[in-house]
Amino acid sequence: MTFLQFRAGMLSRFCLDSLKPYLRKAVKDKPVGLVYFASGWLEEAYVDAEPLLARVDELAFLREPRMRDLFIRKPHEPRDWVHHTHRDLAGLFELWRFVDGQYSDAIHRYLRQTGLEARTVVLNGDDGGDLRVVYGGGGFSVYDSFSFASTVGRSIADQPDKAYGQWVSQSYLSCFRTGAPQLDDVDAIVEQPGHDPRRRRYQRLILRWQRPDGNVILTGSSILNQNIAIPLGAN
Repeated sequence: MTFLQFRAGMLSRFCLDSLKPYLRKAVKDKPVGLVYFASGWLEEAYVDAEPLLARVDELAFLREPRMRDLFIRKPHEPRDWVHHTHRDLAGLFELWRFVDGQYSDAIHRYLRQTGLEARTVVLNGDDGGDLRVVYGGGGFSVYDSFSFASTVGRSIADQPDKAYGQWVSQSYLSCFRTGAPQLDDVDAIVEQPGHDPRRRRYQRLILRWQRPDGNVILTGSSILNQNIAIPLGAN
């Protein structure tokens, strides 16, 4: 790869104009990696010129103190995912729509057969915001000494990084109250006491389901995607 390393907000217009022809040529032959400082060192990779140059434009003049929020997301409309390359998440959404949000054994089989079960969390709760874990897959790796598989009965917000837990909880609560699916690109810098911060980029689908017994549950399924590049002004 070709690497460009810099501090966000510190590239001059002259420097930027000088770099662009080189980057446009370099990306034709091999990927270009951006390694930049914005509330910590971050990295992204590009294989096409236009998104690469647009991203450099955005980062070149970014000003502190708002380099970036720790947790940012880019919502998608459901129709954007009908033909999404991550067909397992798109298929889950289509299944939810086909059965009108009614949860059954067929949904569980789909999660198991696609492998999404390992990166799915199931919640129940009430409008007051008390959303508790019913099931947590073992495929979440953001923390070293914490697993959603061991949090049954606890709040989804009860995580080592309290700020991240609260932020995640708000997305689930919004889906619980409105019933509208949430499809997001997420870029989060997560901290665990005693460990270095970790950056996680993933695509997440939150759905509200009606169980045969009348209870309402939520599922949150995600797929890691290190190529996500969300505008830093998103929230």
